[in-house]
Amino acid sequence: MAKNVAGKKVAILTENGFEEVELTSPMNALEQAGAIVEIVSPQKEKVKAWDQDHWSIELPVDKQLNDAKPEDYDMLLLPGGVLNPDKTRTNEDCIAFAQYFLEQGKPVAAICHGPQLLIETGMLDGRTMTSYPSIKTDLINAGVNWVDQEVVVDNGLVTSRSPKDLEAFNKKMLEELAEGTHATTGQFTKHA
Repeated sequence: MAKNVAGKKVAILTENGFEEVELTSPMNALEQAGAIVEIVSPQKEKVKAWDQDHWSIELPVDKQLNDAKPEDYDMLLLPGGVLNPDKTRTNEDCIAFAQYFLEQGKPVAAICHGPQLLIETGMLDGRTMTSYPSIKTDLINAGVNWVDQEVVVDNGLVTSRSPKDLEAFNKKMLEELAEGTHATTGQFTKHA
């Protein structure tokens, strides 16, 4: 399952208000498989998690977004939560960071509300994805073929619905990281 991921670098792009388990579970799976994981954020020192209905743990920020270069990473992980994606999707630097991974065909894993940031890239038309049900219409309006499955993989883009899907999400995320860069096609590249 986790072959060929040792030493690969993964950026977890997040803001305050990420759903705790949607960051910690994939991060632990990646680290156990030997990947190098860095939390990248517009926040300077730490980010605060949300746990279902209350604030919870704080995690250190490894790289402030202004200092992070997307080309230094092999994969992008986008945890959900309601607050986190709402902040990242209005931040031009977060959008540009995520857009780089889609343009280069590098794997992207987004769970729950995490795909909201990807909508802002304008690069989801024709992709097959899933998400938390409340953003289904947003994704469909962005041109996505939305399906209700625990995990969906579309050319290196891994999506899942909620924490109950984490086991399947983590497994597919590791497989896509092991596969590496995927071929990009015109339909996934932003048009000028």
